[in-house]
Amino acid sequence: MKHRLQSNKGMHLLFVNAFVYISLALYIPYTSSYYSKAGINAVQIGILLTIGPLVSIFIQPLWAVISDRTGKKKRILSFVILGSALTVLTYYIGKTFQAFLLAAFLLSIFSTSIIPLSDAIILRNAKKNHYDFSKIRLGGTIGYAIMVNVSGAIVKMNPQWQFALGCIGYVLLLLFVQLLPKDEMEDIVPVQQVHLPKQSLKERLNILKIFESKQIFILLAFAFISQVGLSFHYSFLGVYMIKLGLSEGTIGFINSVSAISEIPILFLINRILKKSSTMKITAISCFLLGLRIMTVTGGNIVFLILAQLLHGLTYMTVYYSCAVFISNHVKPENQSKGQSILMIVQGGIGSIVGNILGGYLVDALGLKHAYQSMSLVIVTASAVILVCQLIYQKASAKKELHN
Repeated sequence: MKHRLQSNKGMHLLFVNAFVYISLALYIPYTSSYYSKAGINAVQIGILLTIGPLVSIFIQPLWAVISDRTGKKKRILSFVILGSALTVLTYYIGKTFQAFLLAAFLLSIFSTSIIPLSDAIILRNAKKNHYDFSKIRLGGTIGYAIMVNVSGAIVKMNPQWQFALGCIGYVLLLLFVQLLPKDEMEDIVPVQQVHLPKQSLKERLNILKIFESKQIFILLAFAFISQVGLSFHYSFLGVYMIKLGLSEGTIGFINSVSAISEIPILFLINRILKKSSTMKITAISCFLLGLRIMTVTGGNIVFLILAQLLHGLTYMTVYYSCAVFISNHVKPENQSKGQSILMIVQGGIGSIVGNILGGYLVDALGLKHAYQSMSLVIVTASAVILVCQLIYQKASAKKELHN
């Protein structure tokens, strides 16, 4: 009986993770091409795609703090999912830049916090019940791979249906969240730990103090530059494919290829982490990302497929390694806050830089040369961060010798 209950809990976690990404698969891959077909130029598309990351910088810490301090993680997650289901429909207000700006802003208030809040709950429950998070994350990968093909075929017939599909996806996610275990009292941060009058304002604002390792700075640097490249790639891939004469159905197929490439990584990632450091894995992933972005410039479906096959090695490795590293290096009461910081660096600051820089590169150089330029930016920045990591390791080794 106990084994059956444990199995049911694991399946609930898997389905929640699956529908987090299924909801995204129903509309996110087609948003930039939707903007483009509505007559929005590259710079404006970059601005629109930056709204989400910009809003998340201010909103995610709020949701994370409320979630951690009240201990009502499930209730807060349910609220932001419901908000996402309602606000995704605001895209039907109109097809002007101003209407899109309003819709993107309203949706971002809620949707950008779903992944970090759900990851915090799933990682805690997985650790408590000795589940393998990589297997739970497979639910999201497989769900995304299947549904992005289905949604691509539907959106090809009528692009406006993508937002109604997104709403349906969020409603189903909300239903599965209700099956999660009840919030536990030990997750609540005691009042005496929340209010620390003896701390200076600077210390209170230094949220990075919740981490136990200074290595987090290097890790977040790699996460940032990785997201700059990934954000640019996915923001303008749909626009690039439409320019090449490809349809939303092909966009869905291409995105399913990238999702499928995550599967072998998720089966092997824990073994890889045992044999290699998180820093080394993220560094290699960033250099491969530069190669992936350059591959897109081949300009046909074969090169696009090759680029998407590198998705698992350039996205999932960084996402999984960073999420697990943070989960293992923060206190239980700071789980939501820790994952939120990662999302702010990636989905926030990194995405802002990638979208804005990408928009100006596309406007100034054209799509092909913009991809080539971004590839060089990613490789160069990754090399600089790697040098900083090596210097830090050398200094740490010397310090240990002296001690």
